[in-house]
Amino acid sequence: MTHDDAGQLVAIAKHIQDLDELIAQLLKGLPRVKPWHRQIARHLADVDRQLQVLRMTVSMEKQGAEILQAAQELASACRLSAVALMGTRADATTRAAVNLVADLAERIRRAIAEMEGQGRC
Repeated sequence: MTHDDAGQLVAIAKHIQDLDELIAQLLKGLPRVKPWHRQIARHLADVDRQLQVLRMTVSMEKQGAEILQAAQELASACRLSAVALMGTRADATTRAAVNLVADLAERIRRAIAEMEGQGRC
């Protein structure tokens, strides 16, 4: 493993940790009063499950293609959460947080795809 690989792995791990913390805070702080609250909570719970799948895939030292697939499914779930929020009356802070969730997941997916493409995953 090169110094560059180690740096990229550290960045991926940090993004995963940041995503995990952000999802936990969103789920904790989101009221379940209105239908859109419940809908976004369901989407975020799915994102949380996909994040756990990614972590398990990595910890079980699966093949790079399986890790990439888990990262792609995570990014897809995050994009779906952001899209689901578009037609709601969500406040700007919630919208920004969900967009950040989608951005972090996409960064994770891109970094893993890059490593997989170079045969380093």
